[in-house]
Amino acid sequence: SRNKGIIGQTLLKLAIQGKLALIRRGNFSQNTIWDKLIFRKIRQSFGGKVNRIISTSAPLSREVCQFSRAAFSCVFIECYGQTECIMGCAQSINDIEPGATGTPTPLNYLKLVDVPEKSYYAKDGIGEICVKSPAVFKGYLKDEAKTREAIDEQGWLHTGDIGRWTPHKTMQIVDRKKNMYKLSQGEYVAPEKIEDVYARSRFVSQIFIYGNSLENFLVGIVVLENEYIKQWASNQGFDLQENLPSGMKKRLKQVVLDDMICEGKQRGLMSFEQVKAIEFIQEPFSIENGLLTPTFKARRYAVEKRYKDMFEKIYKTAKA
Repeated sequence: SRNKGIIGQTLLKLAIQGKLALIRRGNFSQNTIWDKLIFRKIRQSFGGKVNRIISTSAPLSREVCQFSRAAFSCVFIECYGQTECIMGCAQSINDIEPGATGTPTPLNYLKLVDVPEKSYYAKDGIGEICVKSPAVFKGYLKDEAKTREAIDEQGWLHTGDIGRWTPHKTMQIVDRKKNMYKLSQGEYVAPEKIEDVYARSRFVSQIFIYGNSLENFLVGIVVLENEYIKQWASNQGFDLQENLPSGMKKRLKQVVLDDMICEGKQRGLMSFEQVKAIEFIQEPFSIENGLLTPTFKARRYAVEKRYKDMFEKIYKTAKA
């Protein structure tokens, strides 16, 4: 069965590559050998008549984007927008660059502005995205102060998103303005992107990545996936209901870290984006304890404040 799995993965990889090669040439055929072998069943599960897909909100991973384009063989467009301004950017039909959101849509003007506290400068092609357009909202209901924060006197909406112009002159969303770390060697890292990668680890239930501007590496705190940890401990001959010996705790920490780093390599993280050290915490992040927003995103300032001493200890231990 293992050989069958390897053969299946190889065929899927070849199928995706083959279909993407056709799509790059403007060929959206749904009658190739790859469709007959693999993709037709997927399309049929969606009714068999999907001819256009638009992706908005959070950016898709490269893998999901490429698979979807290959499987559906139709117009697949990634867009950028937010509640305050609908669809500021959108890909053209022939633009299949994963991770980018295309060029400004009609009637929308885009510019990047400096974010000096993060050392982002528009002259370098990176900065906060600002939009000016009839599509920009008029303001927040009964909240003039917040409206003035979002829209300046010239009518530009300051989105709070950090964008970068790609070599193809399309917009790529890097991260939120307030959610990026600069390491001591000058590299910028987007913690949420890294957290999304590490969350794929079988050991990880929740994770928070932290970077100190005086250090040249990242650290993290992890809420373990209990069911899998119980299985792991049992395989090692220990009952998780009992306290693990210190040596076993150290081993578990290394096993989890190695698995996370493996996920990072598979998902294309750069070496400086990989964590060097982690620590386990017992209490999950939740709305109730103030560490998650109502949309289940980490309240980064709250987490950093609560675990400030722990982060300092992790750094100190890692450098020892």
